[in-house]
Amino acid sequence: MHLLSKSNIFIVLCVCCAPFGMKAEDSQGIRISFSQPGAVYHTNEKGQIFITPNGKYNKITLNITDIDGKEVEKKTYRVATDNVITHDFREKHLGYYALTAIGQRDDNSADTVKTGFGVIPDVTLHAKDWDSPFGVCGHFVRYDYKKKHIASVQQRLGIAWLRDESNWMKVAKENLPSDPDLDYLDKHNICWLNLFGYINSFNGIQGKDSVWRWDEDLALLKKYVELTKGHFQVFESQNEPNNFGGWSKRWPHPQGQQWRPHGWGKPFSDLLKQMHDSIAAVDPGIRLMWPGEDEWIEYFVEKNNAASRIDITTIHPYVNASFYPETEKYATGEYARRKAALRKLGVNPEIWVTELGWTTYQSQGKNERYIPVTEKQQAAFLVRTYLSHLYYGAKKVFWYELADEPFGIHNPESSFGLIRFDESLTVKPSAVAYSNMVNMYRHAVPTGKYTGNCYGFAYRNADENMLCLWTKEKPQEEILSLPHTKKVTLTDIYGRSRTLKVRKGQIRLTISGSPVTLTGINDKDMEALYTPRPTD
Repeated sequence: MHLLSKSNIFIVLCVCCAPFGMKAEDSQGIRISFSQPGAVYHTNEKGQIFITPNGKYNKITLNITDIDGKEVEKKTYRVATDNVITHDFREKHLGYYALTAIGQRDDNSADTVKTGFGVIPDVTLHAKDWDSPFGVCGHFVRYDYKKKHIASVQQRLGIAWLRDESNWMKVAKENLPSDPDLDYLDKHNICWLNLFGYINSFNGIQGKDSVWRWDEDLALLKKYVELTKGHFQVFESQNEPNNFGGWSKRWPHPQGQQWRPHGWGKPFSDLLKQMHDSIAAVDPGIRLMWPGEDEWIEYFVEKNNAASRIDITTIHPYVNASFYPETEKYATGEYARRKAALRKLGVNPEIWVTELGWTTYQSQGKNERYIPVTEKQQAAFLVRTYLSHLYYGAKKVFWYELADEPFGIHNPESSFGLIRFDESLTVKPSAVAYSNMVNMYRHAVPTGKYTGNCYGFAYRNADENMLCLWTKEKPQEEILSLPHTKKVTLTDIYGRSRTLKVRKGQIRLTISGSPVTLTGINDKDMEALYTPRPTD
């Protein structure tokens, strides 16, 4: 799959004069847009919703609810013309808010449009945060991103890293003074995990020494690295070579098992070794990331002596048929075994998760490749999988992907995004959950695994204890013994908090599949709630 499997897509916008963004017609006759790209606001920040009737409605009713369906605001507007209706709002609480607009006609027929917006903590990126573990995949260089304002949405969400393929070959061939995509991301303080697009496997020429070479391509690569020196700490190369770039076609596996490297593994690792050396010749401090699924790294090392050139390995631990984040092997502890195996091979044990995610496509009763999730499940699964992978040993984790793809809601590839593919790039609940996770856990250090009956991890953030808890699916009661604690604060994934008093040395909680974080626990009580995290 995933990042390079999409066809090139360019978005054409019609920009409207007054409200931000939305000019493309909604199929149901009502257009909705927001004053803020992404439809994300801070608490008590003035926001505006723009409703454009595109039909003969006599009235339009606007209904705003919180993530639990509780009504927050409802207002009906009489429609005299097709002019834009402007609805002002100013929410004082963090959270995700669903928006429904119902346009009613004289004959009592109606059209309904649904979307949503987020009220998030101020996690805006004011500088590049290279150490942040939080990333997202995207297709910025494919989109008409300048009109879509997509980088400003990511910047406001506080997601430090973007993984996206690069137009490096075009930049080098055309002798451009800079990479315009890099300039764009630098402007928004986004760290770019630059994924080098495919060097065509069929361009390779084998020398008398049996080594495959791509000299012309590598000369362009070196030129690009020289041009952008100082802007990158790491490059990633050749996403899923078994699927793309012609590797498994030119050098097929003897039994057609293209996920296995027997066949394409030797020439592929020849290329990456030469890419590593080309980059190091410009700046030895820049690291190169190698794909490391299944037995790939073992093959590259044992068959081609690649250990010294593998700076980081990357994995794509998607959960498909098994559905829940905690059923994936890396999310439950596989990192320890894998890192031990890498060390034995003489390979740096650092691992990045550069793709994972769940899709909210509508399957129409027949799942295709993935079991779809609801938007609320997607938000909960995001937090659960990030906290699990980072606890067990991932250095960074990249969600696939930032924006939905425009393939239609019934296409399984369409709806992995944190934001919808509409003119305002409106956030899903998962984007709001991501921002709150950044706010709460960016500087938190995992200290141990919860000892109770549900899933959970303990953290330390400066001088504060944090305990995050959730269940696999069904709610269950959890009793915490806190004899030295008077009260705790419970915060859900949308940033909503409430204070709980400790009574008779205990608190009773109903824990569900959507994680909650407890803060304010006394040090003595905290020590009894977890087993210490093993050293890496």
